[in-house]
Amino acid sequence: MLMESLSAQLDVTPLHAGQRVLALTFMHGSRRRLEERLAMLQNLKGKTECTTIDSFAWRLVRRWRSLGAALGFVNIEPSEYERVCEAASALAQVKEVHNWVAATFPILVVDEAQDMTVNRLGMVAGLANRLKVFVAADEFQCLSEELRPNPACSWLYQVCVPEELTQPHRTNVNELLNAARAIRAGEAPKSEKFFVVAQTSTPPLAGAWINSNLSWYGGGKSVAIITPTYGTFARAALAWAAANKTKRGAGPYDIAWEQSEAKAATEYLATIQLADQADGPSITAVLAAAGDARTTRDVTEWLEIQRRTRAKVEFARNEVVKLVEQSFSQRRQSRRSEVHGWKGMTVHGAKNREFDNVIVLWPAAVGGSDEQRRRLLYNAVTRAKERCLVLVQAAAHMGRSPFT
Repeated sequence: MLMESLSAQLDVTPLHAGQRVLALTFMHGSRRRLEERLAMLQNLKGKTECTTIDSFAWRLVRRWRSLGAALGFVNIEPSEYERVCEAASALAQVKEVHNWVAATFPILVVDEAQDMTVNRLGMVAGLANRLKVFVAADEFQCLSEELRPNPACSWLYQVCVPEELTQPHRTNVNELLNAARAIRAGEAPKSEKFFVVAQTSTPPLAGAWINSNLSWYGGGKSVAIITPTYGTFARAALAWAAANKTKRGAGPYDIAWEQSEAKAATEYLATIQLADQADGPSITAVLAAAGDARTTRDVTEWLEIQRRTRAKVEFARNEVVKLVEQSFSQRRQSRRSEVHGWKGMTVHGAKNREFDNVIVLWPAAVGGSDEQRRRLLYNAVTRAKERCLVLVQAAAHMGRSPFT
């Protein structure tokens, strides 16, 4: 619907020379998917720039640094996401700023708007004073309890007459559609053939279910193993699947687990010993010994640029830490080919992605309100295009929301 609305607008008012459509979304996974959808519009012909809201916020702050300082925003680092977005929100209200954006981007497309915090929404609302804005949001897919009532959806009801998104469109399988509809409505999803709920009280039992389903339905398919929390149950179930076969010979299957770039950077930094002050070759040697070629390359290139352009040969530990964190962050921006193969992830990491088959590991440790658990399961189930298997650890959970 977002693409249809944009295409209709372009038919009526084509872009002028040098103009592009600006497309923003909250996470890099949804950014890549949005980029692919925009590339399919014939009347757009690649005249797009697709980025995350945080990245564009930093562009505004960097471009209008002096004005930002006059507004009270100084000494902001790009990794300070909320401060960056707060400053961008204030800047976007200024006529000269949103006119500057509109000169290149007369149209703004925002996907996954329900995930916007107040500051991120403020930037979009400011740009809406001058740009033509198309927004897609599904309040039920917001997993942050801090965003209830949802700022973006409340704003939309104030400025337009929105059409709520309540029907998943990534599948035509009725069982999956019915299950999603039931979970959303607070009803019991019906376990059938393509949507299955099974109680697996132990990790070995869950692991056997995983291997059997990967053997039967995983060949040549994209498969995601999704869990609300990557704790003891999920880790043990995947470990069993990676080390064992079922009685019918299915497995072992080793599933790569995705983690956030921030966490990966933290774990990487914990494995190396950086001096408080060191020269370039010493830093490169420490990083090279850790075995991450990309981080070593990214940091070494920056150190060499500093040496050549500023004659700087000594670097503080905090400088190197920031470089490492930026290197891991940039991997998320450039990562491709998300839909192929088998992988594991949290519900939050699966947002706005789609897979042929989904296996949901529902541990006993899942907490939160009935509403929050329904949202978590809904977000996991609606990733599936063909099949979804839900493995529930605790028998008590089978008699409570979101399963009843």
